Amino acid sequence: MRIARLIYIPERDLTFPATGPERPFHAFSVAGTSIGAYCALQLREAGFEAVLGPEEEERGSGDGAVEVSMHDFSPEAAVWLADYGPGECELRNAEGCFLAGKGAPGVRRSSLKRDMAVERLVYPWDLLDWQERVMRGMEGDGGFIKDGAHVMGTLRLGRDSAVLPGVVVEGCVWVGDGCRVGPNCYLRGYVSLGDRCVVGQGVELKNCIVGDGTFISHLSYAGDSIIGNDVNFGAGTVCSNFRHDGAEQRMMAGGRLVETGRNKLGAVIGDHVRFGANTVVLPGRVVSPGTWTMPGEVFR
Repeated sequence: MRIARLIYIPERDLTFPATGPERPFHAFSVAGTSIGAYCALQLREAGFEAVLGPEEEERGSGDGAVEVSMHDFSPEAAVWLADYGPGECELRNAEGCFLAGKGAPGVRRSSLKRDMAVERLVYPWDLLDWQERVMRGMEGDGGFIKDGAHVMGTLRLGRDSAVLPGVVVEGCVWVGDGCRVGPNCYLRGYVSLGDRCVVGQGVELKNCIVGDGTFISHLSYAGDSIIGNDVNFGAGTVCSNFRHDGAEQRMMAGGRLVETGRNKLGAVIGDHVRFGANTVVLPGRVVSPGTWTMPGEVFR
C-alpha cells in the first residue's frame, strides 16, 4: 500500500503574511480548497492510497510513508521514490530543495538529485499562480444573482451570498458564504473571496485572494494581491500592481528583496489591517498584520 505524508518545512515557507498563525500554510485556501487538501488530492490521483497531513503524525514513525514537501511539491518525485527509490533516501531538485524522502530523516543514507516536475509554493506570489491552477476549469452555479448583474465567465456563490445589480464578472470568481458583492463592481481574472466579505460600490478586483471577514466597500482597486482576514479598505483605497517602467516586480520575502518574475504584482496584506480612505499601496509591497494607515497615506 502506497502511503504519503505531507510535510511542512518552516525554513522553506516564505509566504508570510499571506499565511500565519491564523491561517497556517497547510490550511491556506482559495475557492474552498486548502493547500493540504490540494496536495493530498494530487497524490491520490498519482496512485497513493493514503495521504497523511502534516499535523497527523510525527515524521519517521515507521509506517513506510513517503514524505512529500508541500513547498516544492512533486507527485512525480513521490511516485518515483515509492516505486524505485532505495530503502532510505531522499530526492532533491537541482537547487538542492527537498522533494520527497523515505525512512527516518536522521538515518537516510543517500540524497539523489533528479529532474522532476515541481509546483513551487514558497513565496507569496506563488499562491497567486496556485490559485489559477485550482480555479482553472471551475464550473459555475446559480445562487442569488440580481437582475442587472453580468456574468461573462464563471461564478460560484456560497450560502447566503448575494450579487447585486451592476456587477460584472469576467474570468473565474469564487464567492464564499455570507458575502455581498455589488452594486456596480468589477471582478476579473481569478478572484477568490472568503466568507462574510463585502465587495461594494465601484470596487474592482483583478486576480486577488481575499480572506474571511474583509470589507472592500467603496471605490477601491486591488490587482494581483493577497488580502488577509478582517481587513478594511477605506473608500478610495488603491493597491496598484504595475510599475511605470514595466520592470519586473520585487518583493520582500524572508528578510530579503526577491525577484518575482512578474511585471504585475500588487500587495500581500496581513490580517486585521485598516486602510484609511484614499490610501495608495505601491506595487510589490508587504503590509504587516495589524497595520493602520492614515487617510491619504502612500504605503511605500
